[in-house]
Amino acid sequence: MLVRVRNCKFRLYPTRLQEQRLTSTWDGCRWVYNYFVKYGTSLTEYDMNYAITELKEQEPWLRNYHSKMLQMVAKQMAAATKGLQMLRKNGHKVGRLHYLMHEECNSFIYNQSGFKIKRGGKTDLLWLSKIGCIQIRLHRPIGDIKQVTVVRKAGKWHAIVNCDLAAPIFRFISLAKSVGIDLGVTKFVHDSDNHSIDNPLVLNKMLKPLRRTNRRLSRKQENSKNQEKAKTRLQLLHERIRNQRLDFLHKTSTYYSNRYDAIFLEKLRIANMVKNHNLARSIIDSGWSTFKNMLAYKTKLVIEVPPNNTSIDCSRCGNRVSKSLAVRTHRCDECGLVINRDYNASLNIKQKGLRQIKLQLLMGYEEVTPVEILGESVKQEETTRIDQVVVHTVDAKK
Repeated sequence: MLVRVRNCKFRLYPTRLQEQRLTSTWDGCRWVYNYFVKYGTSLTEYDMNYAITELKEQEPWLRNYHSKMLQMVAKQMAAATKGLQMLRKNGHKVGRLHYLMHEECNSFIYNQSGFKIKRGGKTDLLWLSKIGCIQIRLHRPIGDIKQVTVVRKAGKWHAIVNCDLAAPIFRFISLAKSVGIDLGVTKFVHDSDNHSIDNPLVLNKMLKPLRRTNRRLSRKQENSKNQEKAKTRLQLLHERIRNQRLDFLHKTSTYYSNRYDAIFLEKLRIANMVKNHNLARSIIDSGWSTFKNMLAYKTKLVIEVPPNNTSIDCSRCGNRVSKSLAVRTHRCDECGLVINRDYNASLNIKQKGLRQIKLQLLMGYEEVTPVEILGESVKQEETTRIDQVVVHTVDAKK
């Protein structure tokens, strides 16, 4: 049995009374978290769950909140404490857990129980224990729900639903439908089929309003209503930038996942690349890592290859042609090949990916036969290794 776990984010439209209950709920979570920061950092998760039961006798108002939701606070507290202990064990200098302020707490979790989605009628409803039925916009089908996280950001409420979706156990992969992709700053992608897409660089286009909004926020009086409004305006601006970037990345990743079975990418060390301060903002704004993650769950097979010399090696003869970053055309002195630099790099990426698959075939199998293959991260009862790839030899030659 193969199950795929997916988080789906849906917009919530609470009434004013429901919004007050939601705000009160995360204030209760914050109070419990701060209580354990003060008194229970040495307690285990089991002890904290028992302490919550005792706290309800001392603080009767805690009975207004769902018990399983408060237990998730203990789980988060235990995970944070364990993380600090691991850092200290590895030699890092870390402090202690600090109290959560009101603006730092904007979510709570219902796990296993206390929630239900009611379909039918004009609107869909999300029922939460101790809160009630909240209007929810279900824009996609969902499976068996395991957990619901309620989040407020920039004045908008969302429900992140963790659910299990049925996934196909096997998938046919044809290497005839494979492509190499070179990621860049000016051109976001340039593939081995000589198709390129410009990089929108959303953040660079929105720098002027961002700076203006930050200046207005800095002039507001501390802890005033005007400062809170200015923060909300800044959050909305950042949310708009994020949404525009995600929209572009989803459309681009869907374009490639619908057309190709196997996609080859460079295994880039982005943490080292952003040390170049001339390109750091554009690299972060591009969202390469997010794009790779989207391809990983949308495409049948995604393989990362070493990025060494993909831009300077000739894709036709293998001759090494050194060039600076400013040179955008590849000119080979040996075979006379003259093509775009990024196009040449994408061809080299595809060739490296095909060689990597062939090497796995030769090392793992004596006979090459077509099979169905799993190409995404899923939860399953029996482990299936992605490196056990078997494809048709005719496709491999293509």
